[in-house]
Amino acid sequence: MSGGRQKMILNAQLIACPACRTQVIFRRTRGARIETCGFESYSLECHKCGVRLAGIIDPCKDELLLSQLEG
Repeated sequence: MSGGRQKMILNAQLIACPACRTQVIFRRTRGARIETCGFESYSLECHKCGVRLAGIIDPCKDELLLSQLEG
């Protein structure tokens, strides 16, 4: 396995959809969106139930904090 591919796999996180608990692999991107408050933010959609999700990276734990969007 090449060094770049191995690093990408190590940076992946397994997260659970808050609506249906389906496990989804989340990978951070190099060109992440940074909010006005300075948080690295992401938008996702569960591939099983279709729920829209939003999250930010916790700067202390370096993990995704995920929430379900209404509507």
